[in-house]
Amino acid sequence: MQVEEFDYYEDMHKEKFGVKPNVIGLLWQHPEEILEGIKKAIEDNKPYDEYLMLSKEDRKAWNDGHLVF
Repeated sequence: MQVEEFDYYEDMHKEKFGVKPNVIGLLWQHPEEILEGIKKAIEDNKPYDEYLMLSKEDRKAWNDGHLVF
């Protein structure tokens, strides 16, 4: 993945949804999956949010500061 391509889609996401994609580090080892997720989010008209990929229990752990990536 090239930085320019990521920046382009990040800007498109922000323009479309008013916010940058919520990348919390869940897929840090797979940057190509992050980019594909952002592209899909733009196509599906649904903001990209890795937080929503977490289970309910993991969201609580994240909110409490006990979960890091």
